[in-house]
Amino acid sequence: MTNKTLHIVLFDVPYPANYGGIIDVFYKLKSLHQLGVKIICHCFYYNGHNEPTKELNKYCHSVIYYKRKTQLSKLLFSKLPYIISSRSTTKLLSNLKKDDHPILFEGIHSCYFLNHPELKNRKKIVRTHNIEHDYYEGLAKIEPGFLKQLYLNREAKKLKQFESKLKLADYLLSISKMDVNHFSEYSKTIHIPPFFNQKLRTLNSQVEDTPKFCLFQGNLSVSENIDAVNFILNEIAPKCDYLIKIAGKNPTQHLKDKIQNSSNVLLIENPSEEDMENELQTAHVNLLFTFQQTGVKLKLINALQQGKHVIINSLMNDSELFNNLCTIQDSPKEIIISINKLMAIPFTQDLTDNRAIIFKTYFDNTRNAKLIFEIL
Repeated sequence: MTNKTLHIVLFDVPYPANYGGIIDVFYKLKSLHQLGVKIICHCFYYNGHNEPTKELNKYCHSVIYYKRKTQLSKLLFSKLPYIISSRSTTKLLSNLKKDDHPILFEGIHSCYFLNHPELKNRKKIVRTHNIEHDYYEGLAKIEPGFLKQLYLNREAKKLKQFESKLKLADYLLSISKMDVNHFSEYSKTIHIPPFFNQKLRTLNSQVEDTPKFCLFQGNLSVSENIDAVNFILNEIAPKCDYLIKIAGKNPTQHLKDKIQNSSNVLLIENPSEEDMENELQTAHVNLLFTFQQTGVKLKLINALQQGKHVIINSLMNDSELFNNLCTIQDSPKEIIISINKLMAIPFTQDLTDNRAIIFKTYFDNTRNAKLIFEIL
């Protein structure tokens, strides 16, 4: 392939790659690098979060860091959404203007300069992770705090208004299949599934001999996941004959107390990467639910490549993309029936190999990186 140079504007430092959107970013950088793309990386960061790192130098020709603005008193009253206005600096614009290479904006978060007149003649691509205003509206509906709810609804309105600027992009790269029609209203849209750490599991006989249990995993401080855990605790656990493990980061005290009062539910708080991998491979059934239909959940991809049987609800089934990979159920009664049924089915090497074949059709990093390469 002919070498190509690409500016990538990142909303966060993608290392360590320890949450959904940033996992996609990190493995996209690696995959484009492997194709010979010369990457000029522009990266926002803020204190107390992922800090500047030498790790990115392995995959990028150069990495330029910009400190994210955190003056809430000023930014919250801006006409622009906070996630965008906090990532604005003239230094970024100056660096982008130094040449005429294409620019990939990661998420609407990084699109402050998308419509700048001095970038008018540049090829511009936006990676869309969600329909962000829908995501914020969904968070507002399940947010118990009045002020936080007010903030989320205001941001949703600002994001919806800003979204029209996507028409200035040459291409939009939708992470989920179900969002393609929506974004096609603005510009040419290509479905490119998430990038991730590709390592399909190999069955281990010792793993197969362990007691059978179900696993739910996710960031337990996020309202969306708290909602899913409450669904499991209220509707599934009381009628399930198997142990259910809830694993994830920073559970609220209320959630911890509620789990402790459930006789067949065990909390795994802040598991290490190694521990989480062990739980994924050991669980006979992975339970993953969402009540907010936004994007593709990287934890689902992770469960499919490392785990055994997977049950999801229909809101996680991206335009039926997972029909042949998961059991899809919505009602508590049908979920419990499926748990009992799957517990009796060994997850064999044949099932693992078959999943790998289906997986490669959509979820292959090299294939998806080539789709981006072709439009540069």
